[in-house]
Amino acid sequence: MSDIEILELHEKFIKLYQTFSAWATLDIIYPTCGKNVKFLKMSFIPLWCFLVLIFSVYTIFYIDDSVSKFYSGIFVGAFYQAAFKFYVIFIGHEKNFNKMFHYMETLTKTTKIPLVDQIRRKRLTKSINFGFLCSKILLYLIRAAALFVCLYGFNVSNYCCPAFYRIPSFLISDENPYKNFVSIIFEIFSIMMLCELVSVADSLFFIFLAYFVGELNSLSEVILSLNDSEIVKTDSCRFLRYIYISHKNVLLNLRILQTIYWQLNLQFIATNFVYVCLLLMMVRFYDSSLTSFMAFVAGTTQLFVLCFFGQIIRNRTEAIGEALYNTRWYEMQLKEQTALLIMMAASQKPIGLSAGGIMNLSFNTFANILRTAFTYGAFLYTVIE
Repeated sequence: MSDIEILELHEKFIKLYQTFSAWATLDIIYPTCGKNVKFLKMSFIPLWCFLVLIFSVYTIFYIDDSVSKFYSGIFVGAFYQAAFKFYVIFIGHEKNFNKMFHYMETLTKTTKIPLVDQIRRKRLTKSINFGFLCSKILLYLIRAAALFVCLYGFNVSNYCCPAFYRIPSFLISDENPYKNFVSIIFEIFSIMMLCELVSVADSLFFIFLAYFVGELNSLSEVILSLNDSEIVKTDSCRFLRYIYISHKNVLLNLRILQTIYWQLNLQFIATNFVYVCLLLMMVRFYDSSLTSFMAFVAGTTQLFVLCFFGQIIRNRTEAIGEALYNTRWYEMQLKEQTALLIMMAASQKPIGLSAGGIMNLSFNTFANILRTAFTYGAFLYTVIE
């Protein structure tokens, strides 16, 4: 693995964020504007999401069509999640995001230890490529699900509401000949915006996590190199200094990442739970099995990848302590053994991803959410039937 490859991957990640930021904040239009214009541009997507939420809630309460009610409920959760992600990335935690990008850049730089550079390049390259792969899969699934939903919406609404929700009659009268045209344009643009906002925001998160997985894997492998008696005798001090600094930095930045996504993960879990319940109802009651199945697969894949990375991060932070214990610590000097003990103590408590402090994201969380959603779905089915 060459330095060029890891730098190209990092540049690709930075370019993804910059493109997403320019699009989401409308910096592609008049980038050198004043504060007032910038505020208006930053308000565009949140206000659009708020409009969709109003129209969806209006459909749920005032439109006599069960299919539209169910899908409007799904869009309430989806656009709420999208608006919350926009707030977290561009408003609430902008400074923390800048810290994360700075840390990711430091991971791509070389150290003064050739063996460490070789291990880090290999692990980071493999992990980041996997992060991009997960992002592509999710992007294609979300786009496919959106296409199926639009086609099904056109079919059941007599070619007027591809996203099922209705524009209230007090805004545009039902007798207005342009209402259907306005509704189609508005809803198609809304779905396109939703797909890109959710999928790219999730992609950024997954690739962030991929950097951490790569760094933790490389740390474990570097620690294993201390089983070499020659390294322990001649270079253990330099290796331990690198391990100590890198381990401290990765734990510090993992906590920053937890701070960023602490509340967002909880909103994510809640909205995905609602998706699954409502989509199960759609599959059981209405003739939309393929559309509901595609939407179900996209939502559960989104949830699974998040829980997968949460499990891996937790396992890797825990593995650091085990790797330190399995070194030839008994051949080291007393001060080096002391440093080793400090690092082992710091790694005793594994760090993962938390959803609002209520639950840790893991394979068990994924299974429990699906099991609970299926239980509630079956209960609703029994009540309605």
